[in-house]
Amino acid sequence: MIFVQLPRDPVGDVQYGGVLRISIKGAAPQLNPLVENTITHHRIQQLVFEPLIKMSDNGQTWHHYLSKNIVLKNNGASVYIELKRNIRFAPNPCFKFTTDELHASDVAFSLSLACSNHPKVLKNPYLANLIVGGKEYFSKKISPLNENVSGIQVLDNYRLKISLTDNYNHFLKMLSGPSFGIMSKAAAIFYGDDFFNSPVGTGAFQLESNSNQRALFISNPNYWRKDKFGNKLPYLKKVVVSYNVSGKKANSLFLQNQLDLLFDLPVDDLQNAFGTLKDAKSGRNPLHEIYLKEAAKVHFIQFNCTRPPFDNPNLRRAFALAIDTRAICDEVLRGDGSPLFKNFIPSSKKEMEGPNASKDTTMEARIKEAKNLLLLAGYDETKPLPSITFFIDATKESIAYRWAKAIKEMLTQNLGVSIVLSEKTHNNNQNFAIWRNGWIGDYWGAESYLRLFYSPAQQPLFFKNKNVDELYKTSILARGAKQKQAAENLCEKEILKQQALIPIYSEGFVVVNQLRLRGLKLNESGLLDYATLFIKNIAPN
Repeated sequence: MIFVQLPRDPVGDVQYGGVLRISIKGAAPQLNPLVENTITHHRIQQLVFEPLIKMSDNGQTWHHYLSKNIVLKNNGASVYIELKRNIRFAPNPCFKFTTDELHASDVAFSLSLACSNHPKVLKNPYLANLIVGGKEYFSKKISPLNENVSGIQVLDNYRLKISLTDNYNHFLKMLSGPSFGIMSKAAAIFYGDDFFNSPVGTGAFQLESNSNQRALFISNPNYWRKDKFGNKLPYLKKVVVSYNVSGKKANSLFLQNQLDLLFDLPVDDLQNAFGTLKDAKSGRNPLHEIYLKEAAKVHFIQFNCTRPPFDNPNLRRAFALAIDTRAICDEVLRGDGSPLFKNFIPSSKKEMEGPNASKDTTMEARIKEAKNLLLLAGYDETKPLPSITFFIDATKESIAYRWAKAIKEMLTQNLGVSIVLSEKTHNNNQNFAIWRNGWIGDYWGAESYLRLFYSPAQQPLFFKNKNVDELYKTSILARGAKQKQAAENLCEKEILKQQALIPIYSEGFVVVNQLRLRGLKLNESGLLDYATLFIKNIAPN
């Protein structure tokens, strides 16, 4: 048990102490940055781990977190990183015989682990291909406890050099993502096989206890950040995370003042779940506020374009034309989402080519074209398309199931296609299948969306197109902002032209919080800064 003595008199309108109570719908995640890449996972693991840098709100400048300075040389192919001094990991037994200060060796270990073929790390050799020696490191399954990737050189305790295989313009942006939180090499040595269950980071909180039902995080007394008044962060004393809590149960707990924050509540459920501010003032529900954040969250339908029947682009285009995304947003989502027609990257504003390009094309005309494309794909009344399984990975009570069901009905009505809905997760080896997918970029920028369809970044491979691959590479090697944006626009157009996916809608984040919870602010990826949250009760009238 670790007892933390917090300052008693902070400067400004903040308050120390208090417990933040949140929940997630899924099971207890492994608290390591590299084992998953979902927003739910990152919302929990970022309590403990921090990246070297983070992007500012405008997406143009950097906030140095663990790094003090980063210099690019050799036209960007050599990255020199200098760390801040006196940043310490959270107290842990692993530091009994070694320093708890963050060193360059910890960064080299963390990035080498991200490049490794470790069985517990989310498999994706993309980062390894960017760093000199990374491809061989991944293929040979080298352990980062034995050696680092050859292109990651520790210069001294606070400096390291990363040699890239080319002058990539997105490498620093990648490092700013939540997947690249820095871990302790001493903890990896100390805990061995139990390392992934024993998180040790430089973040604002540290894990105190964990079970299948709940996790308790307490403030990290070694935390390095301070607010603008010089107050030591974090303000909160504890964060309690409950697992396997359904949306309905979370609403109930919130109304009983047992949760302080609800993530991603659908807009059409807000009124029914919480009533009005007048109700809150009369005591019929907690004083709360609704926080809306325009963000880069997109929902789409995906195919395995490498296997029949969706290796035929005419069939993919026929499916896309037969789906009315505006009707889905208006009638199923009740305005909770913006239909995607000519783009799948939320910030895209350029006119896109492809079946949805014309603003004046009616659904009647689109359905007619879709039927012609179905014929070109080789299917008609004498040779109907076999039944398609639509994997939703969601329960029947969910918003996802509702819009997937609407798509099933559109495809059946407009094309005569038989669709079977499945609540299960998609198996990539199955033919005659489509699946629901969603994506939130790890950082604000087109690259993290385009990368989904770059064949060397896919694991397993579901789409490969030479033009898309070349345009993507052009975009990440472009030296000027205008050249980069132009290449990204062309790449997105080609992805849509090939109908590698069917974009459905984009949406922002909806968060409901108790009014006593202050300092709430989400970034474009739906993550928040727990260190700056604080509890301050509402003064009575």
